Amino acid sequence: MTTKLKPTDIHAYLSQKVLGQEEVLKQVSVSVYKHIKGVKWGNILLIGNSGTGKTTIMKAVFEFYLEHQELADYQTVLVMNANSLTDESGEVHIPRIFKNLEADVRNRLGSDVSPQELKTHIENATVCLDEIDKISAKISDRVNVAGILIQQALLTILEGETLYLETTISRKEKKLPIRIPIDTARMLFICGGAFELLYDQVNSLVLSGKDERVLRVSYAWDAATKEFESKRIFNLKDYMRIDDLFDYGMVPQFISRFGAIAILENLRKDSLKKILLNAVDSPFVNAKIYFKTFGIDLQISEEALELIADQAEKNNRIGARSLRESLNRVLSEFQFDPLGSGRVRQKGDKQVLILEKEIIEPYIKTSDK
Repeated sequence: MTTKLKPTDIHAYLSQKVLGQEEVLKQVSVSVYKHIKGVKWGNILLIGNSGTGKTTIMKAVFEFYLEHQELADYQTVLVMNANSLTDESGEVHIPRIFKNLEADVRNRLGSDVSPQELKTHIENATVCLDEIDKISAKISDRVNVAGILIQQALLTILEGETLYLETTISRKEKKLPIRIPIDTARMLFICGGAFELLYDQVNSLVLSGKDERVLRVSYAWDAATKEFESKRIFNLKDYMRIDDLFDYGMVPQFISRFGAIAILENLRKDSLKKILLNAVDSPFVNAKIYFKTFGIDLQISEEALELIADQAEKNNRIGARSLRESLNRVLSEFQFDPLGSGRVRQKGDKQVLILEKEIIEPYIKTSDK
């Protein structure tokens, strides 16, 4: 395939869709570039707390393919939960991945798609497996047989084997069975998980001094005491080693199939503010659309914005999702009868509802209890 796209071009696009994860987006951009150029070992594992942007990254990659016509053969994208590869009896069904990919191709290209078209689009597909941490070999120090089986089953397609898609094609108004060879080496796998216990696991090792890793100390000037205060900050990406994933319960052979492991940062206040004001799926952006149907322009003061972002930063285990929780608690009071709330003001030729700090504060205090 001929394209002039470079990793920097991919990164520029993804950065418009995902806020606050620049270094991770660089790694993802390289993986996507390898994929469209047919270079092996582009698979990438995303590790990050809930709400840091893993699903948003997967969605942004899909949108990147869609907005570049020269990448039409790469527009088959599947997002599914890793645990959904097992049935109630615990049996693993890897063919589900290929059946879902086939369904996507037929939905886009038509049910009469040719075997060669099916082969091309599935081999060039991007498979996003979410909650990959839930297929750990152990859960709460107990052996997780289903997790082990899923990891072992995924090894085949992650390392690049030829598997067969069992399907049918239409010939003269008849459905004929066919087996299409699929080279999985050309597929891109983007896997993501919160790995919540991994943070505690590595942090405990660093604090206990059981190995050579030592928690770094930074110093900041405290205006009140007029002294430098020490501050210990733990970021997983600064301390995690590959063997920590093995101890967590990920099979070494499984992890070795990833060309890159990217750890997402907990979102900082500045990024959270940008997400709240600008992200397409931001609760504030959606609320503005809702209130516009009443002829009301929804706004938020800088002080209120600062308060919500500060609360979300403290709740780093749920990241940007905390923005939604905090704001939805506030907005629920006004959504039923905004004009009767007593908060709508006339400014010039439009009606305005401004979320001030004093409106936000009681809800933030309630959530802290």
